[in-house]
Amino acid sequence: MAADMALMGYKVNLFELDRFRESIEPIMKRGGVELSGKTQSGKTGFAKLNKITTDPREAIDGADLILIAAPAIGHEPFFDALSPFLKDGQCVLVNTGCWASLRMAPMLRKRGVFDKITLGEAHIMPYLSDKKGYTAHIFNVKQDLKLATFPGDRKSKLLEIAKLTYPQYRMVPNVLWTNFGSGNPSVHCPIALPMAGLMLERNEATKFYGEVTACAARLSEAFDRERKAVAKAYGCVVEGELESVKKEYGYTGKDIAEAYRNSIHAERLIPKERIKVILEEDLKFLYVPFVELGKLAGIPTPVTSGMVDVLGTILNVNYWETGVTLEDLGFAGLKVDQIVEYVNTGMK
Repeated sequence: MAADMALMGYKVNLFELDRFRESIEPIMKRGGVELSGKTQSGKTGFAKLNKITTDPREAIDGADLILIAAPAIGHEPFFDALSPFLKDGQCVLVNTGCWASLRMAPMLRKRGVFDKITLGEAHIMPYLSDKKGYTAHIFNVKQDLKLATFPGDRKSKLLEIAKLTYPQYRMVPNVLWTNFGSGNPSVHCPIALPMAGLMLERNEATKFYGEVTACAARLSEAFDRERKAVAKAYGCVVEGELESVKKEYGYTGKDIAEAYRNSIHAERLIPKERIKVILEEDLKFLYVPFVELGKLAGIPTPVTSGMVDVLGTILNVNYWETGVTLEDLGFAGLKVDQIVEYVNTGMK
């Protein structure tokens, strides 16, 4: 993201937590990123960055838009590092969603900056990409990106700024829409479950999307039916995964198995440790709260619950104990209509 936006002509600072400094040292030495592939900017080559730093104050000083592209497990340490230096009027957009705005709101309120900034999250990252050292490659650019703020009625200038670089961003009413939306939750667990032994144990790496089975497609469709039903109870309209991949990537097929197997996704080898990480993120940060929100609305989610149970057993983790709770989201003690009111206004 940093490289592509720099090639668009914007002044871009790249920040990493100091504990992971070695991950950006190759970029520091070069002063930027060598970018290849299918870019949003339409440009490739060396992208010089304005600053590359592990100093949070330096990283966000004067920034109009701060993008958090870390996995969900990294949201809290990034907000912990950056929040003391946030200024009035700045916009913070979490590209990796996973209820980040609701989970981080208590920290921002405690530090007195929640009402000074605009906090938002997207349902998915803009790219299918890989990074190694100072190089990055973009396989595909997603053409449908949903964006919401928390609270939903605090629109500010976030969408306007985000669309300067990614005009495919569109605003949805609130963060329920982004987190109930299609994307990773409809894909990773359903694809992995029918082939878990091969993907997580026997193979060191797997062409994850090239191995999508008809069984996985049916599992994804069953999950989507539950997801749509729960989303509807909270006033959200969401599409199924097959419709989503057509909007985002232009992929088509009779089901997601056919769509992904005949796509750019299909040739990517994903190491088994990386597969475990993405499954953990979906189960802990999306599936568990989704099931709990379904219970609150009186909507059964046996397929989703079953995937939490079975994949939890396979991965030897009790996600019902470690997953995100309604209390973590600020929903404890609230009814369905009160949750909708809270995400729209920030008031209980």
